[in-house]
Amino acid sequence: MKINQNFLSLGKKARGNNGKPVHFTKPVTMIIIHWIGPYPGQTVGVPWNWWENGPDKKGVQASAHFVVKGEEILQALPLDEVGWHSGDARNYSSVGIEIIPMNELGEFAPDTKKTLKELVAHIRTIYPQAKLGRHYDGTQRKDCPRWYTPAVEGGDEHWIALRNYLDGVGGYDE
Repeated sequence: MKINQNFLSLGKKARGNNGKPVHFTKPVTMIIIHWIGPYPGQTVGVPWNWWENGPDKKGVQASAHFVVKGEEILQALPLDEVGWHSGDARNYSSVGIEIIPMNELGEFAPDTKKTLKELVAHIRTIYPQAKLGRHYDGTQRKDCPRWYTPAVEGGDEHWIALRNYLDGVGGYDE
């Protein structure tokens, strides 16, 4: 597994509070899985560019620690900094991973799932107590990552299968 680091710039909205990094002050207890939206053709650099520049070159107050597609991993934030990915207090105790799906329904490609499994294992070498969660599981009930939420038929079952696979307690036969 190769992680390409390209940290968001200090001074931008996506990197902390008023452009200053915010470091975790409580234990990281979650790894939150997202999807970037129904845009399977994107590269891992597209979300990074949006966070960094936004519509006005000032950036947006949104970010995640990683973006994954296929075998590619882009790290946008150091693992000791808060990312702006969950829209609630969970940002302060979680690592965020954005996935670029293989289709507009939000399904993750087999090679993406394999890479995600390796990345989750890597993150757990630093934060061994971190459990897996979906953006959906927060207070907003946003359909993120869509294929793995009740927004699609069988979404919760898809999530259980993916979570079990990532946790190493089962194969993947979705």
